[in-house]
Amino acid sequence: MIEAAVAGANALTRRWAGTVGSGDSVAVSGAGVWPLLAYLAPAADGAGGDELAAAIGLPAADATEAASALVGLLGSAPGLRAAIGAWVHPRLQLRAQWRDSLPPGSVGVLGDPALLDAWVREQTGGLLDKLPITVDAETLLVLASALVARTRWIQPFDDGMLVATTGPWSGRRLAGLHRTTAERDLLAVYETPAGPVTVLTVEGADGIDVDVAIGVPEAPAAAVISAAIDAPAAVPARRGSQLAEGDTAPGVTVDLGWAYDDSPRLLVSLPRFTVTSSHDLLAHAEVFGLLTVSDLSTQRLSGVSDFPLGVGAAAQDLTASFTADGFEAAVVTAFGMRAAARRRRGGRCRCGCCWTGRSRSWRGTVRRAWCSSRAGSHRASRRPAEARRRQASRR
Repeated sequence: MIEAAVAGANALTRRWAGTVGSGDSVAVSGAGVWPLLAYLAPAADGAGGDELAAAIGLPAADATEAASALVGLLGSAPGLRAAIGAWVHPRLQLRAQWRDSLPPGSVGVLGDPALLDAWVREQTGGLLDKLPITVDAETLLVLASALVARTRWIQPFDDGMLVATTGPWSGRRLAGLHRTTAERDLLAVYETPAGPVTVLTVEGADGIDVDVAIGVPEAPAAAVISAAIDAPAAVPARRGSQLAEGDTAPGVTVDLGWAYDDSPRLLVSLPRFTVTSSHDLLAHAEVFGLLTVSDLSTQRLSGVSDFPLGVGAAAQDLTASFTADGFEAAVVTAFGMRAAARRRRGGRCRCGCCWTGRSRSWRGTVRRAWCSSRAGSHRASRRPAEARRRQASRR
């Protein structure tokens, strides 16, 4: 099951990377989104369930077990941490089966949004400081994941300067990292449909390695990312030790230089970087299988609650830093579920959201809410019987 979960998360990252423009500097994590999709897949109705199952690459019946396995794997190494959190509106009743499918201790009461931001800071060690979605009065359920990876290099780099001679940074002086090693096979070149891709493996402590990939200038970002994802299991066309003087590859030249002995060595120079990204997942809802379940015109998640729900917001925040001493990254992904409209009967509101607001008026307590389903917007009001009787007596 874990193999299928890892393959599904990697495939999701590939598809997502295909939506990234070639000139953008972004970071994405399919592993941050995948467990949330898997927890929702068995609970979604009809086409929504089919789309989620296709997005995760597994039958809905296997999704919950796979999600738990992936979260467990991502939190198994000393340098990794993974957590799932769910917060439920006090008046929303979850189905016991769905609640029990989430990790033990992960379900709380939805209240002050500051408490959810505190959870983000706690789970990411302060690398991120808030939930990527806005929690407001219409939010009935929040489902979130937090992933962290931290490692220190077995062989650190030296800080220095780097002058780019080609590419979008050509001519600019950059903060650079440099080191020399005898382990030339940390470098490998892979042949892909988009041309050769060079992958450098930087070994970290605790068994965590980071692969840095570069392709030819015209190669799509998705092709380069796919090569990096596949590198651990793929057979390279050439390893570093197989490169001879005069050979070239993306980001690589082989030449003679000054040294204390005749042993071939790998000289590595690359930029020091920090990348931060924020993504609205509903902007590419079809990639994540969220197209139908984000349509709030009717119940979409009957396996979560009898109350009609849909995904009203979905977003991810990510930060990643590659430095002389090591690598650290944190990603938080969150879905916000909102009320979906029930079918209207006899002109009366059946959206189920009328209890979400309450105001006082001289006529008595009136429960009100705006229904903002895609079927149309209307305001629903419902006066308690006592208020109606008081109004009738005044007449």
